[in-house]
Amino acid sequence: MEVEPLLLASQNDTIRSLVRALDLHGPGEADHAERVATYAVATGEKMGLSESDLLKLRRGAVLHDVGKIAIDSTLLCKLGELTDDDFAALRMHAAMCETVLSDLPWLDDVVPMIRHHHERWDGAGYPDGLKEECIPLGARIIGVAETFDHLAFGSSYKEPLGSDLATQVLMDEAGKQFDPEVVSAFLQIEPLIQPLGT
Repeated sequence: MEVEPLLLASQNDTIRSLVRALDLHGPGEADHAERVATYAVATGEKMGLSESDLLKLRRGAVLHDVGKIAIDSTLLCKLGELTDDDFAALRMHAAMCETVLSDLPWLDDVVPMIRHHHERWDGAGYPDGLKEECIPLGARIIGVAETFDHLAFGSSYKEPLGSDLATQVLMDEAGKQFDPEVVSAFLQIEPLIQPLGT
């Protein structure tokens, strides 16, 4: 179903506002979100997703951390090692997306991919312990894209490994943490995305 141009513009403005609010809450989140969305859509294209599904994937990817708005901002900027309690609090962001986006029914299709982007192919992820194809495809794609970005370019609590080591981690975790088909598609676009982190 094609979205009217004015409605689409309004929806895009809303998404930009949410990402801006997230970035004010946790500086650097907007750049991370845009990189992850770019990687995710390029991966989805390699996997043959339709234009409609690519739009949903882009929205889900750019909003994948929107639940962090409900997390203590000092935790998002904390330097150094995180405690077990810190990680437990951070993990709440995946499920909190439902609360943050609850008044935007036009995003209902993307909420599951946001909620489940930290699930693992082997079932050891969160928040619901889904495994393999039970994890929405969009979530599986976002999970690979986000992990690459965090590993390659680092965060407040993690030193960057660079693109080569980040890529090796994805390859090592294919079939364990990640859907191997998604990793395979991502590896086809990875050489094209390295400049985004500079």
